[in-house]
Amino acid sequence: MSCQFKVLTTGDHDWIEQAIAIEQAAFAEGGMNHWFLVPFIRHGQVFVLVKDNRVVAVAEYMRDFNDLKLAYLFGFAVAEAYRGQGLGTHLLTKSHEHLKTQGFSKISLTVKPNNQVGLRLYEKFGFVKEAFYPNEYGEGEDRLLLTLHL
Repeated sequence: MSCQFKVLTTGDHDWIEQAIAIEQAAFAEGGMNHWFLVPFIRHGQVFVLVKDNRVVAVAEYMRDFNDLKLAYLFGFAVAEAYRGQGLGTHLLTKSHEHLKTQGFSKISLTVKPNNQVGLRLYEKFGFVKEAFYPNEYGEGEDRLLLTLHL
């Protein structure tokens, strides 16, 4: 796998556009746009995998103000053409390593209860179910809260 792990900066204009396209393809109206991704780059951490100068996977993290050792994985997506190649595993591994060097000891995220691919991936990493949030993002948009201790 010849992918580069990168921390996005606001100067990475082409990669920002590509990351937004991946997010919107994966999450439609719930996907990142410029109004959200740029603040995440400035005030959180946005990690990407780049292959042949194309972003193929993206992950956005924010710090939890109630627990400064906790990073919240806000968004995570692999471009459809690159799914099933281990890139999600690679991006999570690299981003977790990076977050550990910054003093984080825990990561949490929410996932749709019926997202079997996501649940398998997160459980493979050792994430455990902590809570169920009914209607978290509106009627019928339930989520599971998963947490991992690094």
